[in-house]
Amino acid sequence: METPLKKLGRELLSNGGVSQTDLSLSTGLPSWKISRFFRRLELLKLIEVEKEPRFTRGRPRKVGRLTPKGVEYFTGLLRGARGNNSGLLSGVISIVGGG
Repeated sequence: METPLKKLGRELLSNGGVSQTDLSLSTGLPSWKISRFFRRLELLKLIEVEKEPRFTRGRPRKVGRLTPKGVEYFTGLLRGARGNNSGLLSGVISIVGGG
């Protein structure tokens, strides 16, 4: 079974920019968990989060894009690489909760 972090990484790698709502739908993870992942990954400089411009009423969607550091991290994670990424992975999981 794939971990939530790997599901998230796979979606971020395969799409240029992905909204929290789209990630929730494609991974099956609840929106609150995606929101926590976004906050933590942004603090770790693995993604950049932008608000999508809206021309109608409502809250703008947050769109996450991988940084070069994020591409390197998630590529290694999905290939099963250990080493430099293992400490970062445990930090993300412990703060977000789940694994």
